[in-house]
Amino acid sequence: MEEPKRLLTVALYKEGNAPMEICAAIRHEGEIWLVPDWIRSPRGRSAKPLRMIPLSKFPHKAFPQTPEAIADYGIDGVVPKALFDLHISDILAGGFGVRERPDLRVQMGQLPLAR
Repeated sequence: MEEPKRLLTVALYKEGNAPMEICAAIRHEGEIWLVPDWIRSPRGRSAKPLRMIPLSKFPHKAFPQTPEAIADYGIDGVVPKALFDLHISDILAGGFGVRERPDLRVQMGQLPLAR
């Protein structure tokens, strides 16, 4: 049985001159997935990821869990900005192992911030 879902955070830089951003992430099937956007149910009680991107596709590190930590993980280098577009190409999705609209529903009460 899989552990209850818990929202994680990942610090990253998108390609270009954008400032650092914090992206939501979730552990699913033994892997950590970036979840840039959620589709909320009509009543707002649950949500599904619009897209999941495996963190393992990027060089990354876990941050020490201290009060000063800004995120749970940090990606070393830049992430292609196109991965965060509403629609992405099949080539980009395949190259990064992206899952579009996965069959995963999470109760909103199970998504407290990890901090």
